[in-house]
Amino acid sequence: MIPLTRPAGPVPSPFNADQQARFDAGFAKAIAKYPADKKRAALLAVLHLAQEQLGWLPEAAMAYVGFLLDVPAVRVREVATFYTMYRLKPVGCHHLEICNSVSCWSKGSEALLKHAKEKLGVHAGEVTPDGKFSFGEVACLAGCGYAPSMVVNNYAYAEDMTPEKFDALIEKLKNEPGQNIADFPKNHDTGRAHG
Repeated sequence: MIPLTRPAGPVPSPFNADQQARFDAGFAKAIAKYPADKKRAALLAVLHLAQEQLGWLPEAAMAYVGFLLDVPAVRVREVATFYTMYRLKPVGCHHLEICNSVSCWSKGSEALLKHAKEKLGVHAGEVTPDGKFSFGEVACLAGCGYAPSMVVNNYAYAEDMTPEKFDALIEKLKNEPGQNIADFPKNHDTGRAHG
């Protein structure tokens, strides 16, 4: 857990060399949109950059982002825990989020969630043993006209979903590499198979 006080010195980067290069380029673009004394305003965008590199936001990434933006790490964590688009634990290489809002619920998202659990063999919030898939519930994806809707890997919408369309999507994604997800620290139990 992130401590309430910020360390006095620099925070180590959680990225490997390739990830760091991509992060640095995106970081420069994100903060360039704001006056120098308002770089904190780039927090949401920079959290997305970190998550794109690691697949989720470990405490080390949140602390690093906070250090770069001069935002206390605990404040960064408060923001990350508020928004459902940020992942606070590793997910599968393909992460599916099924909307559970009123419109989607009335059009069958509850049955779709049950089907996802049966198809993937894990509960919402868990990762398949091979690390390939995970799914969860989200509140409102703003796709009410095409309910039930889902978002795939944080960016692609899938609408008018049915169990049959879900199965076809899973088969398609099985042949795609997905995102390489950074693991939890070794002493943290995720329920995810490591290999």
